[in-house]
Amino acid sequence: MISRAFRKCVELVEEMLGQGYRLQITSTEVERLIKMGIGADKRTTQKYMRMLAEDLGFLEIAAKNPSGIIVYRINIETIEQFISEHLKEKLRQARLNDICLQQKEEVGAEKV
Repeated sequence: MISRAFRKCVELVEEMLGQGYRLQITSTEVERLIKMGIGADKRTTQKYMRMLAEDLGFLEIAAKNPSGIIVYRINIETIEQFISEHLKEKLRQARLNDICLQQKEEVGAEKV
């Protein structure tokens, strides 16, 4: 199963790409997207920044300026890999649900 936090990270990346960010994005912009889309609490922002950059590897540090703003490179290859694995899991679950529904229908038809 895929966690809600992982799904939210994928949605954040989709939002980044939807807003026109293709190669790079600043840490302030990522934080803004997290605050608008998920939650404005400091711990929430830190958690999702850590997940995107360290845990999942969706964002890689490209540069850091003297004022502390980090410029991230959006790692499209890693994102595509995670999404393809996620979609395969969803398809597998959908097939299992279809099989369960078919079995219930067959049992219901036998009772009639």
